[in-house]
Amino acid sequence: MATKARVVHRWFWGVAGIGIVILGALLALYGVRQARSQTPLTITGPNILPNNDFAIVDPQNPELPAGWSRGATGVQLGGFTFQPTPGCDRPPYAGCAMQLLGIGNYLRSPQIEVRPGAEYRVAFRALSDRAQNGQAAPTRVRVLFHWQDAEGIEFQVTRGAWQAVPAQTWSTIAAAARAPDDAVRLAISIHPASDDRIYIDDLSLGQVGVRVNPWPHGKRAALALSFDYETAMGGLIHSRSVDDPNAAADPLARGLRMREGADRALELFAPHGIRATFYANGYNFLYGNTERRRFMGDPVYAWANTQPGHDWRSDRWTTQPWFSADPYATEAEAPAWYFGSQVQRLIAAGQDLQSHTFAHFHGGFVTPDDWRADIAAWNEAAAQHGVAPATSLAFPWSSSAGMSDASWRVLAEAGIRSVTRTAWTEGTRRSWIADRQHWSLRRVPGHATITVIADSYLTPQRLTAVQRDLQQALLNEGAIDIWAHTEEITSPAQIAAWRTVIEAALPDFWIAPVPQIVQYAQDVRQVTVSVEAERPRYRVRIHNRSSRDLRGVTLTLPFAPHRVEVDGQPLVSTGTRLTLDLPRGASRLVVLDGAPEARTDSRWEA
Repeated sequence: MATKARVVHRWFWGVAGIGIVILGALLALYGVRQARSQTPLTITGPNILPNNDFAIVDPQNPELPAGWSRGATGVQLGGFTFQPTPGCDRPPYAGCAMQLLGIGNYLRSPQIEVRPGAEYRVAFRALSDRAQNGQAAPTRVRVLFHWQDAEGIEFQVTRGAWQAVPAQTWSTIAAAARAPDDAVRLAISIHPASDDRIYIDDLSLGQVGVRVNPWPHGKRAALALSFDYETAMGGLIHSRSVDDPNAAADPLARGLRMREGADRALELFAPHGIRATFYANGYNFLYGNTERRRFMGDPVYAWANTQPGHDWRSDRWTTQPWFSADPYATEAEAPAWYFGSQVQRLIAAGQDLQSHTFAHFHGGFVTPDDWRADIAAWNEAAAQHGVAPATSLAFPWSSSAGMSDASWRVLAEAGIRSVTRTAWTEGTRRSWIADRQHWSLRRVPGHATITVIADSYLTPQRLTAVQRDLQQALLNEGAIDIWAHTEEITSPAQIAAWRTVIEAALPDFWIAPVPQIVQYAQDVRQVTVSVEAERPRYRVRIHNRSSRDLRGVTLTLPFAPHRVEVDGQPLVSTGTRLTLDLPRGASRLVVLDGAPEARTDSRWEA
């Protein structure tokens, strides 16, 4: 098991190394880019484009580098390279060049996070080679900048000029664009002007000036570990026949496994100090119910039926009150029904508790009033343990499909700021709101205060798929929520799968609870950078305009200074990466000494 974990660790490290700025190595490769007429304020920083050298191949499509996409066949890894590269004389051509063939085709990059007003520059080498007619001919290419907003909509495309690609001679292609208002993410694509074969190599993308990285502590992506944490009252007693691998199992036995799995998860996280998010139902907070309380009016839900699309295993709950199976006992007498003492252990361990709804109902079938009653009941039960009102929600049965605008407004008004376990099946495609392609955070359309984090379900059988999802999140600077039911963290195979993911992700992912990831992503976008002085000493002011203290804010510098000062205190130079703590509302002055002499890089002479 340890050997397997080390192998996966090396795999992750190789992927991360593509995108993470590696001190002076990338500077040596790409230099400091600026055009002849530019001042040092417009120096372009190191490469921030993941898998820019095409070294990691997509395991599902060996013709493509991981994270990259194409319009059609004809775009694939090829043997031509700008500089001689071992292995580029034979397949699979990993780390070689990209072939671009077809006037209607394109090569598209992974995504990076961007900020409105910042300038981004791309440069690469291009060569026209023999195509269908057997003769090499000059042609042209251009670069497109694809800007996405917070809802994942590509709302603007900046088109670069057509540039010449000579026959069998490497040329430099360069383009630049400024991020428009509302831009959150960027991908670039390269398009040809003919059906001649073109090779693309030596590609880089940089931001002008100082870049504020999207995630703290030098991490490239964010990872939440979370659980659906239910007593027998939740989805266990009310189980549908879909989306539940244990639907036919005894709900009491499952409730006991839920308890055991939560304890196993604590043991798994303790050595690494990991804080996960436990999405709990209302009965999880109870020590019992000998008083025979009737929560939420003990409703009867006519929608809990066997009709297609509803998919309950029987019509029992169309006539039975939702909480009628309550044994009205103590936790000691019915430990599968009430988890109050275990919740205290989770709190003592620093774990995050959020809402899986009080009642474990179907979010798309209930009314806004049902949502209002459920949130109030959950917050009241949680408050008995000193747990703050929920700010994050995991939909039972991934039941976000069918949510009305009024129901979403109830969530927003109640302080829900993030959601997960949203609709994902092919039958609910029209209701998808999570990004399971690039694993970026998205806003719920029309409800800007609610962020969606996409989730990936971890089982031993899905370990390879989860690893692919993690790789995609890493390549796109994304955020991903890996989850399971706590009852599943009771088998050796499942525990081993979680341990593999954790050990592999630790070097490259910022691991934090869902609400913390979402809040940081919002707050760090309120960090601003202003340049107060130029050469020979660069004075850069970093201002935290958010209302929260931010720890580990990571900056990518445009060059590797010989000396760094922060608020007058010298620091040991850390190449092109600098990490700072920024108190709320405060600013810090960064002084960079020993900048390279201004010089022209022909790749930026567009």
